[in-house]
Amino acid sequence: MKLRRTDTKRTPAERFSILVIPRNRSNIRRIEASSWSLKLVLGAGVLFVALLVGSFAAMMSYRSSYLATHSMRVESAKFAKERAQLASRIAELERAVARTQRFAAKIESVERGKPASVGLGPVDEQEAMPEIPESGRAGLGAGMWRSPFASTLSDGFDLSLDELAQINEVVEAKLHRSFAQRQDKLYFWASLPTAWPSKGWVTSEFGASRGWRKHEGIDIAGPRGTPIIAPGDGIVTYTGYRRGYGKTLMIDHGYGISTVYGHCSSLYAEEGQRVKRGALIASVGNTGRSTGPHLHFEVHVDGVPVDPLLYLSSRI
Repeated sequence: MKLRRTDTKRTPAERFSILVIPRNRSNIRRIEASSWSLKLVLGAGVLFVALLVGSFAAMMSYRSSYLATHSMRVESAKFAKERAQLASRIAELERAVARTQRFAAKIESVERGKPASVGLGPVDEQEAMPEIPESGRAGLGAGMWRSPFASTLSDGFDLSLDELAQINEVVEAKLHRSFAQRQDKLYFWASLPTAWPSKGWVTSEFGASRGWRKHEGIDIAGPRGTPIIAPGDGIVTYTGYRRGYGKTLMIDHGYGISTVYGHCSSLYAEEGQRVKRGALIASVGNTGRSTGPHLHFEVHVDGVPVDPLLYLSSRI
């Protein structure tokens, strides 16, 4: 058996030519490429463009997500700050309302014939007003005390915080004016601490925040050695050095009213001495916890610190 050999001819691959014609030269360059090479280059180009578009789309999506997340973080921080400010204002209003309630109870107890408690004087640096337990709040005179802000914030308020603060200030001022008018029947006006104890300017008002506690008086700044006078008639009940207050003097004006003078440089009155309004009792200093020469002046009514500006007359 003989095998016959047959020749098969391969079809040549289709080729393309690219002519490169320079502008300033006469020679022409010719580049040849097969069809599968062009397809490969075209496919690689398409794949590169697709990857580029996909990367750009992913980058834009990431940027959009980042901006949205950043905006949410900013809004969350803003909300947390506003919430903290709101909680602080609510707590401050609660303290103001509680102080007004305590003072109103004092007036009510006196009007009912109950003896008024003796003034307790200044509070040391690490002492604070004791928290009134729920079982003992029934004796405040107006029934069981319950905070008007005990409900959650979601319940809403009928009045804004500014309006509540303004109402509390008006009520407190009326209470103290009413107290002063009623006390006129019990003692001479000379006993009320209505005269300014020292010349200067008020640098810190009553109720201002002082770290973990509230400022229970006013600060009257002045040069060291500025005279301090008695704002009303009374008896000096304390002279000495108290922690935080420095050199301190205290006057009992009678019927539960007492005044405190802190950070003095010198004390001229003595314990047990009876003083008249305008009498020199001390001088402005910088003793104790103080950032500069000034008089720390407090007014206590039955042991409750009140705003001295409610009693002091207008400046001359």
